[in-house]
Amino acid sequence: MDSPTAQPLAGTLIDVLVERARGVTAGLPLFTALDSGGDPTDRVSAAALLGRVRAVAAALRTVGAAGDRVVVPALPGLDFHAGFLGCLYAGMIAVPVPPLRTGARHRATVRNDRLQKILRDCAPVAVLVSTPEEAEDARRADADAGAGPVPVPARIAVRQPADQGTPGPARTASDPAAVALLQYTSGSTGDPRGVIVGHGSLVANQRAVQDRCEIGPETTVVSWLPLFHDMGLCTGLVLPLVSGAAAVTMEPAAFVRDPRVWLRAIEAEEDVFAAAPDFAYELCVRRIPEAERAGTDLSTWRVAANGSEPVKASTLRRFAEAFRPSFFREEVFSPGYGLAESTLIVTMGKPLFPAPVRHYERAALAEGKAVPATPSAGTVELVGCGTAVTGAAVRVVDPETRRPLAERMVGEIWVDAPGNCAGYWRNEAGSAKVFGARTEGAAPGTEGTEGTEGTEGNHVRTGDLGFLEEGELFVTGRLKDVLIIGGENYFPQDVEAVAGEAHAAFAYQRAAAWPLDEERNGVAVVIETAERDQEVLAGAVRAAGMAVARALPAPVSVFAVARNKVPRTTSGKIRRRACAQQVAAGQLRPLAQWSSR
Repeated sequence: MDSPTAQPLAGTLIDVLVERARGVTAGLPLFTALDSGGDPTDRVSAAALLGRVRAVAAALRTVGAAGDRVVVPALPGLDFHAGFLGCLYAGMIAVPVPPLRTGARHRATVRNDRLQKILRDCAPVAVLVSTPEEAEDARRADADAGAGPVPVPARIAVRQPADQGTPGPARTASDPAAVALLQYTSGSTGDPRGVIVGHGSLVANQRAVQDRCEIGPETTVVSWLPLFHDMGLCTGLVLPLVSGAAAVTMEPAAFVRDPRVWLRAIEAEEDVFAAAPDFAYELCVRRIPEAERAGTDLSTWRVAANGSEPVKASTLRRFAEAFRPSFFREEVFSPGYGLAESTLIVTMGKPLFPAPVRHYERAALAEGKAVPATPSAGTVELVGCGTAVTGAAVRVVDPETRRPLAERMVGEIWVDAPGNCAGYWRNEAGSAKVFGARTEGAAPGTEGTEGTEGTEGNHVRTGDLGFLEEGELFVTGRLKDVLIIGGENYFPQDVEAVAGEAHAAFAYQRAAAWPLDEERNGVAVVIETAERDQEVLAGAVRAAGMAVARALPAPVSVFAVARNKVPRTTSGKIRRRACAQQVAAGQLRPLAQWSSR
C-alpha cells in the first residue's frame, strides 16, 4: 500500500491552483507548451495561470451560471488549460472534446456527428475558442448557416484582453462533491456517454498516481496525449497541479509526425513522468532510426506509464532493447489499468520494479481459468497492470451471479475507489447498469472472514475481463467483445495477435476480430497492411487464417485491408462492432481474403 502524500489535501482543482499561485513557487514555470519542433511557444506560472483562469471565468459568467455546461475543445498551446480551469473557477461543468473542424477562414464549427450528439446530450451554454477573432468568425458562420438540428451555443474566447486592474470574479464555493466535468467516453462499444466526474474524484484519483509514483516538485510531467481524453487530461493537467510538479506538453500531431520531439523533451528534464498508450512506444521503435538512438539520453525517465489500450510484452521488450543505448531501463515501465468511469487510474505498476510478464494456457483461459504455463504455441503472454492504487479496491466478479471469484479465475473487473464517478449524464438506465454495483457474498476461500459476509462495496462495473494473481491485475479483454466458440470464451485481442504474428505483411498492424455470424460459431479477422503485392497478400491472409484456425476450433475468415482503415475511437481503441458492420455493408473493401469454409 502506498503512503498517502503528506502535503495539504485541497478539495478541488481550483483550490490547488490558488494554493500554488500563493506559494513560494508561484512565479516558477508550471506549464510549458512546445511546438512541432520542440521549441517553447508558451510558458505560464501558477500565478499567471490563475489570472488567465479568472478572465475566462468572468467571460463565461456573462452567458451562464454555475452548473451550466461549457464545451472545451482541444485548443492550441496552453489555451485548453486556461479554458478548462476557467470553467471550473466559474462553477460550470467543462466538457472536453476533440479539436473543432475549421473552414477556409478558420471558423470553429460544431457540425460533425459525434459533437452533435454531445451537444444534444449536455446542452452547453458556450463553446470555447482561442481568440476573440475566432469567436466572431464562428458567430458569422453560424448566422450564415442558419438554424441547425442543435441550438448553437455562445462562443467565448480564452484569450481575454489584458487585465486592466479590475478585480476578477469570486470563485464558486469549493465543493468536492460538485460536478467538475463530463468526460465523454470514446464510444468503442456504442455512442459516447458523458461520465459525471466530481471535483473530489478528480483530485483523489491523481493523488493516488502521485503516491504510487512519488511525484513531487522536482518532477516534470512530459505529455503529448490529447487533453480531451481522460488519460491526457489527467496526465497533462491534473497530475502536475495536484502533485506540485511542472509539465511540458505538445500537440498529439507533433508526436505522431516525429516521436523524437517527445523523447527530446524527456531528455531535457531531470526527473520525468511520461505516459502513453502501447502503440506510442512501438511507434518510437519503428520511426526513430537505430543510428539516432545512442544520441538520446533517457536516463532521467523515471516512470514510463503504459495504459489506455492492451499492454503488450513484445512492445516493452522491443522498446527497452531499442533504447538501451539511450540509457533506458526496462524497469522504468509502469503498466496500468483504468477507465473514465473511475476518473482514470485503477491499478498501476510500482516504478523501478519489473512488470510481471507471464504465460497462461490458452485453452484454460477459454474456460475462465488462468493456468500458468511455459511459453509455447498454446499459451498466451500477458502483462500485469499493477496493484490497486491508494484507496482503490479491485475485485474480479462473476457477472451473472455477482459473486467475487478466487485468484486466477477470469471474470468482470469491478472497482470500488474514491475516483469512482457518479454516473452518466442524463442516462439513468446506463448509470444503473454500471455504477453502484454490489457483490453478493465472498470470494471462495474467504468465507467467514470479517467484512466478507453479505453484499460488499459500491463498485463500478468496468465491462472488462481479467483476473488477479497475488494482487496483480491481468486484463484479458472486453466482456462485450468476447468470442464464444463451442461454449468457451476467447478474447479478440488474442486472436488479433495470432493473426498479426503469422506473416511479416501484418507485423505491428492493427486488427479487429469478431464473431463470424449470428450463431457465433466462427471468427472473422480484419487486419491492416502496407503490402500491395497480390501474391504476397494471398499468402499472408492464408498464413494468418491457418494460424487462427489452429488456435480456435472454429471456421475462420481473414480480410486484409489498407492501413488506417480499421475503425477506431478518438482515443485509438479498436471499434470491433463498427468494423463488422462496415465489412457486412461492403464499406470496408479487402485487398485480399481467405476463408477456411
